[in-house]
Amino acid sequence: MARNGMARWMVILTALGLGGCVNNIALDNLQDTPPPGTPFQQALYQDYAFLARSFGDVGLSGYMPFDLEGSTSLSNTNNDVAGLANTFAQKAQTLARGLVVDPEPGRDNYSHNLRDRLVRALVTGRDSFPRDAARAQADYDCWMLNALVTSQASAATACHRSLGVTLPRLEAEVHSTPAAPDQTAPAGQTTPATQPPPPPQASAPSSAVQQATYTVHFGFDSWALSGEAMSVLQRAIADARTGGQPKIIVVGHTDTVGSADYNMRLSLKRAEVVRDALVDMGARRDAIQISGVGKTDLAVQTGDHVREPQNRRSVITLAI
Repeated sequence: MARNGMARWMVILTALGLGGCVNNIALDNLQDTPPPGTPFQQALYQDYAFLARSFGDVGLSGYMPFDLEGSTSLSNTNNDVAGLANTFAQKAQTLARGLVVDPEPGRDNYSHNLRDRLVRALVTGRDSFPRDAARAQADYDCWMLNALVTSQASAATACHRSLGVTLPRLEAEVHSTPAAPDQTAPAGQTTPATQPPPPPQASAPSSAVQQATYTVHFGFDSWALSGEAMSVLQRAIADARTGGQPKIIVVGHTDTVGSADYNMRLSLKRAEVVRDALVDMGARRDAIQISGVGKTDLAVQTGDHVREPQNRRSVITLAI
C-alpha cells in the first residue's frame, strides 16, 4: 500500500527553504542503516532520517543533497531550518536506542483530532501495516514541525496534504483487520470523540452497469477522508479497472452552513482530496474531472444554516 513513498517525499520537500552551515551534532551522528527493532521502528527511522537529510547541505559532510538538479538553493538558510533537520535526526536516534517516539503534540482542536485519529490507527497499524503506519506518523510530524518555522509554511502544507492521504489509508487498512473487543469502554458504548459520518454508499459494481456512482461523506467544515471513505474509494478504483470506465467525475458538496463563497471553496477541496487519493491508488490524474457545487445541490433539502451530514459529501462517478 505504501506506493510511491519516496517519490512523494521528494515532491513535498522541494518546497523547503534549504541550506546553511551550523553545528549539526544529531545529523553528524545519524547512521546510514536502520537500527535493529520492529519493522515499524525501522520504517519510521528511515522516514525521519530521510527528512533530516533532505534539507541538503546544513553541515552534514559526505551526504548527497536530494536536490540533484540544483533547482533549489542550498545556501540561504537559518538556524531554524537547521534545527528542524536536527529534530528529525534526534527522533531517528531515539528509535536507534530502542525507545518509543510518539507523534508531536497537537496545537489546536483540528490537529489534536488528527493526532487522536493517528494514535488510534497506530495501535493496530504499527504491527500489521508498519510501513504505512510509519509514513502516516512521519507526515504528521513533518506537518507539525515545519509549521513552527515561517519559511517552511509551504512544506507544512504539503506534509498536511500528504497526511490527508496516508492517514485515511492506514485507517482503512486497520478497519479491515479484525480488532479485539475494547475493554476500556462500558458495554453498549463507543469511544469516538466525534459522531461518525453516515455509512459510505456505493452503487452496484461497474461491471454490471455502464455508469456507477460512489459517495463519501465528510465531517463538519472538513475535507479529511475517513477510513470508511478510503474503503469506498478503493472499491471505486477496483470497479473502474474491471469495468473499463476511462473517466472519473468527482463533485464536491457541502451543507448549508456558511456563505455561498466559502462553501464553494470547501466543496472544491472535498473534490480535490478525493482526486488526490484516487491518484495515489493508481488512477491517472488526467482521467479525473473535479468540480465543486457548494450548497447548491443538496442530497437532503434543508433551510439555510443547517448542519446535515448527508449533504457533506463528494460523489464519484465512473463513466464511459
